[in-house]
Amino acid sequence: MKTRTAIKTVVLILASISLLSGCGEPCPHYNRLQVAAFYGSGTPPTPKPRTAVIPFDTPADVGRPYRPIGFMSCEGSVGEEGGILKAMLYRAADMGADAIILNPPQISQETVELNSQKMNVNVTSGLIGEMIGNSDKRAYRADAILFTTTNSP
Repeated sequence: MKTRTAIKTVVLILASISLLSGCGEPCPHYNRLQVAAFYGSGTPPTPKPRTAVIPFDTPADVGRPYRPIGFMSCEGSVGEEGGILKAMLYRAADMGADAIILNPPQISQETVELNSQKMNVNVTSGLIGEMIGNSDKRAYRADAILFTTTNSP
């Protein structure tokens, strides 16, 4: 009888640990995001399902009226880009956003010297590849938006 009670106790403890460990962040990088929410007056929007948020590359791609309700950023390596984007989509859904706008790529020219020759190179920055110094770190940014029926905030 004591053995059976001990087994039940162990099973309950393991089940509790399993449940508690699963209640953390919904995906990697979620808690690494730096987030500023700005809803304005009134109540914040209702959170949305995490699969409902639409990513847009530029504001022109949205094609309908919206207002920004938050800004997100995160530093990470090139290999973390997909996970950071997923975390941004999840966080935007939790904020009640309908979509996110990824920072549009910005192209600049830099001069690089190679074997005593100078070359102009186009450098793209934005969600994909905004370098931080000379490291492999990148800055990933996005705006969380809420669709509106008018352009007024």
